[in-house]
Amino acid sequence: MRPLWTCLFGLVLAVLVGCSSKLDDVRGSDAYIKDVQFVGVERFPEKELLAYLHMGETSILPWKDRYAFLPANIPVDAKRIVEVYKAHGYYDAEVVSITPVVKAGRVRLFTRTPGERRPGKAIIKVVVREGEPTLVKKIELTFPVGRPGVAVGDPRVGEDALRRRIALQLESAFEVPKLNRSTEQLLETLRDAGYAKAEVRESAEVMPGVGATVRFEIRPGPYYKIGEIRFEGLGNVPEKYVRNESDYAPGKPYSPKLVKKVEAATYGLEVFDTVTIEEKPSESKPGTIDLVVKARPAKPQSIKLGAGFGLDPVRWEQRGSLLYTHKNLFKNLTRFDLRARAGYAELPSMFNPQEHGPIVKFEPTLRQKGLIEKRTVASLSPAFELGIWEGYQFYSPTMRAGLSRFFSRFVEAELAYNFRFVDFFNVSPTLKGQDSILGLDFRDPYTLSYLEPSLRIYLTDSVLRPKNGAILGVVYDIMGLGGDFSAHRVRPSIRLYWTPHWRITFAGRFEMGWIVPWGPRGGAPIDMRFYLGGADTVRGWGLRRLSPQVFPDGCVPGEADCRGIPVGGNTMILANIEARIRATKMLSFVAFADGGDVRAGVNQFALNQFNYSAGPGVRLDTPIGMFRLDVGFRLNETEYARDQKIWAVHFGLGEAF
Repeated sequence: MRPLWTCLFGLVLAVLVGCSSKLDDVRGSDAYIKDVQFVGVERFPEKELLAYLHMGETSILPWKDRYAFLPANIPVDAKRIVEVYKAHGYYDAEVVSITPVVKAGRVRLFTRTPGERRPGKAIIKVVVREGEPTLVKKIELTFPVGRPGVAVGDPRVGEDALRRRIALQLESAFEVPKLNRSTEQLLETLRDAGYAKAEVRESAEVMPGVGATVRFEIRPGPYYKIGEIRFEGLGNVPEKYVRNESDYAPGKPYSPKLVKKVEAATYGLEVFDTVTIEEKPSESKPGTIDLVVKARPAKPQSIKLGAGFGLDPVRWEQRGSLLYTHKNLFKNLTRFDLRARAGYAELPSMFNPQEHGPIVKFEPTLRQKGLIEKRTVASLSPAFELGIWEGYQFYSPTMRAGLSRFFSRFVEAELAYNFRFVDFFNVSPTLKGQDSILGLDFRDPYTLSYLEPSLRIYLTDSVLRPKNGAILGVVYDIMGLGGDFSAHRVRPSIRLYWTPHWRITFAGRFEMGWIVPWGPRGGAPIDMRFYLGGADTVRGWGLRRLSPQVFPDGCVPGEADCRGIPVGGNTMILANIEARIRATKMLSFVAFADGGDVRAGVNQFALNQFNYSAGPGVRLDTPIGMFRLDVGFRLNETEYARDQKIWAVHFGLGEAF
């Protein structure tokens, strides 16, 4: 009987890897292919050519496929190599030889069968004579006489525009994949220009070693526009609001992209499980195609419960959370989200709770698109929070009412009104001193009324999960419409994303912030000043620790038991860069570098005191959200670092930016 520990190890490995070895599934083989060496192959990268073959290189990673060495596959792969070359214009290519070298595996220990061997390793040497490619000598486009159905002078389907969509080039190798891609791209161009029933027929005359003549017969067919849009299966969802998402389409030239856009916009309302579109030529209006949008309503309500913890060098917290959502409240597409969180926080840690207390946040939000104007989203969010930070605890009822709207696919503008009431308790005597760095900025309690216009420009491939492009933004808070403070707070930012390979994404962020007091009540409350440090900003620092601080009387910074209280600043600068490497569908690794600084003065910068940190991170993308673990290390010493650890561990949710 196999030892219990080997069974358990095999079970754990199967769960972690999630797949079996190809070698285990193939009968008649006692070796796997370690390396495939190509000699004389210049047209193809090694990995591209291997993708067409039975043979492959076994990875040292246990979750990758293992390729069994089967002698019967050698003649089959030889024929495949020749056919691959022919498909890419090399009609004289031949496989000179395929030579395997097999090394037997060593005897296994602790097995049920005495003398059982491990699988051996095979190295295969493939020698290829490519020859010369057959080149494309002529590309012809033919059209029906008079080109019936084509709009006169339509540059989108003119010969020049169509030729630009042909992947084959003169004096380049004649390749069947490029021929097929050319046909697809010509069809796409015609149909996107309104020719829904367009046809393209390709043919080629090939004389190996002499040249190839390629012909495309273009049959545009009739020109169509989008006609009526009808909806079926909406259930309790009002058609008025669904139609608002696609009312731009009728009358526009037909294109598959436009149909997909209507489908995506309808599905994006988040109240349907499925959305499909049926295209029907109109019986009453020749030259138009009607769209029938068929939907299946989703359950309007959902509830999620969760428990979690926060981990930071200066703050630990344990919490439970609830998210209740109703996506069609009042049957007019009003969305209601209730977020509730309750727990307990300890500063600086659970094992050394110098300051601790309950944390509660209750935040209901109502949102509706089309209440004021069909493209505008109105929102209302009253909230209540009970919390704790270094130096004080507080409770705060707030109110936020906003209007937001996308102007085209790229520009989002928002205007929000905010009201805050904050009452502090268990306040450190250090913060109450009027001669402290805060001066009149610490008022207990306080009220604040302010407007918050913001603008974001999305020059990215996706709004929610960008992979390439840039996001430009600015948020401007105008405090002083009532209450105890008046100031301008401006936060411009830019975020950059680049994905050179589907497994690797580089991301960067640069952000600045200014608070400029004005009037007799000039200033900003302590909880709205700028702070850096923590899981989302400069990760070599504890939460909010990269900030101006105040110290108790008689406390000398840098000495034991002398711990300052962060009080924020009026000027901030922040920069981040990350390399995100995707290992599996769920698991990713990150290398990051952060920098930033916060100053108490207005428009005050101290670049010689800029704070740098770097480190690794791990991401686990699950159905309930992305879990993030980062370890940051400070790279330099500044005046803020006197009582700080040189490293910090952060556990959070979602990407840092």
